[in-house]
Amino acid sequence: MLPLIDHKKIPITVIQGFLGSGKTTLLNHILSNNQGMNIGVVVNDFGDINIDSLLVKSKTDKRLELTSGCICCSLETLDLQEAINQFTYKDSKIDYIIIEASGLAEPRDLAMTLKQTLGQKVRLDSIVTVLDAENIEKNASQHDTARDQIIFTDFIVINKLDLVKKSKIAEIQTMIASFNPKARILESIKAQVDVRLLLDQDMYKLKTFQAKLDNHTKKTTTAADQDPSDLHDDHSSHVHSHYTSFSWSSKKPLDPKKFQEFVNRLLPTQVYRAKGFVDFGIKGHVRKYIFQLVGVRPEIVWENWHSDTPQTQLVFIGQGIDKGQIKADLQACIDPEPSQPLDEGIELKLPEKADL
Repeated sequence: MLPLIDHKKIPITVIQGFLGSGKTTLLNHILSNNQGMNIGVVVNDFGDINIDSLLVKSKTDKRLELTSGCICCSLETLDLQEAINQFTYKDSKIDYIIIEASGLAEPRDLAMTLKQTLGQKVRLDSIVTVLDAENIEKNASQHDTARDQIIFTDFIVINKLDLVKKSKIAEIQTMIASFNPKARILESIKAQVDVRLLLDQDMYKLKTFQAKLDNHTKKTTTAADQDPSDLHDDHSSHVHSHYTSFSWSSKKPLDPKKFQEFVNRLLPTQVYRAKGFVDFGIKGHVRKYIFQLVGVRPEIVWENWHSDTPQTQLVFIGQGIDKGQIKADLQACIDPEPSQPLDEGIELKLPEKADL
């Protein structure tokens, strides 16, 4: 049985935010709730990271090995590629890499550097921006970098909510929407967020959903299209009691143009993560398309089906999701003419083959 998506590349999450927003607090929170993963950390200065309780095991000029499985590299002594190489050597046990950017780092420059740096061994999973609720409006009005950190991101954590009135939170959300209406927003005090919404889900929890989905499909044989949308009855599979996790599947092929419309225009910002397999039938050259959405960025790659019964299987995670509307929108993506190729003159732009 294949996991939902099982990349060989090590995923990278970037944490950015203006000075004093709470980036290091969030990083410490992630390291303390690492979901059993060995995490490599790249920071400009790891002096502020709380390592007292982690007990340093050994230290060299370039690597700090901690008993928690975390390794910190400083960009004061290494460039980004060298720092990443510390985690991607042969037989490395690192599962995940987190980069904490300087509070004054230019998001555009950071994005370009990552684009040039990322290669065969690592992939960018998400960019997370931490905002200081008390000072974000002032920072955004006075500093281009603070505004760009809102624009160039997948997730926004509005931090320090305990320092502002509820009416101020609504104003902040309005400001965020004016810069980046597709950003996925989380709220926090002292950067206490469910880390599973920020870090890569492929490594652990969604494999459980895939197993349940496959098992459900095997048991149900009367309908052509299955909709196992209530797979979250078992509390052990919950991402968090405040969040919704549900699945949708179809044995009928989807129309690629309709699915693209669904992803680009209909999928609500309340969906933080979405991923799975998509069958476009002959319109997709009878290939399996592996789809995932991380924050604002949808991605799709393809590989060959390893089953005689191709089907679409998708999982969604978010907060306040209108599950019925998403189901209806997906149902509308089912191809009414699956035996017909794409209309003449329309060509499906094939993505890259999956590196799985």
